[in-house]
Amino acid sequence: MAENQAKFEGLLQRVRSALILLPFVIAPVIFGGWSFTLLLAIVGFLMAREWSNLLAASSRNGVVLGVASVLILGFGLWVGSIDALGLLVVASLAVAAYCLAFGKRLSPFVGGLYYVALPLLAAQFLRLDPLGMFVIGYILLSVWAVDIFAMFSGKLIGGPKLAPVISPKKTWAGLIGGMVGAVLAGILSFLTVVGFGFGDMQFSAIMIVAPLLAICAQGADLFESAIKRRYDVKDSGAIIPGHGGLLDRVDGLIGVLIVALAIVLWRGGASSAALWVW
Repeated sequence: MAENQAKFEGLLQRVRSALILLPFVIAPVIFGGWSFTLLLAIVGFLMAREWSNLLAASSRNGVVLGVASVLILGFGLWVGSIDALGLLVVASLAVAAYCLAFGKRLSPFVGGLYYVALPLLAAQFLRLDPLGMFVIGYILLSVWAVDIFAMFSGKLIGGPKLAPVISPKKTWAGLIGGMVGAVLAGILSFLTVVGFGFGDMQFSAIMIVAPLLAICAQGADLFESAIKRRYDVKDSGAIIPGHGGLLDRVDGLIGVLIVALAIVLWRGGASSAALWVW
């Protein structure tokens, strides 16, 4: 009994993390606008500090990165997220040129712009859609389902390791379980959006997008694990007692938001249609 409890303690920790974060997220997601951007700005500042700590950069770098992320989000709310995306690219190129000219590290600030500011800007852009509340809700639900189902199936089934050098605990069974979780989250979202007449959504699109989101979430999780292994860090921070840092909880979400933005920009049109109508 004690052995089984210990085996699934990590799963319970993931569920508790989702429940801890949910009350702070749900109202801004529903209302959107400045309240959602304010949430993103607070999250961005905390993520920036953890990113700098993770890469053993100075605390000043974390503050500057956090301020830059907040300013880019503010620009996105004021002018538009696409223009803010252009600003992010131009700023990153300018800082990269400065770093190369003076022998500075690129990853703490330039890498941070794409790891911290870009996914937050993607969330802001996706929320601007008329069905943005449901788009963001769908993404959050999918990432949490992937996280929980992947850990559950990995613990229960075990089997071959997915990336033993980077993350010894992750298995192929966990990846497949995460895909199943994403599909179930997609079905629930489909029933909510279409069943209650909120908008158009194709069931076939769920079958296309859901596994892709699961793979992106797991890939982003592995990316952060590789960084932590490179710098010999266990957790990105300790903002959530007993649960590690904020980046530890949103690593999969970072990857999914970036890929979702890429899909929308590639397909064009409304975000909800680009993701849900194939």
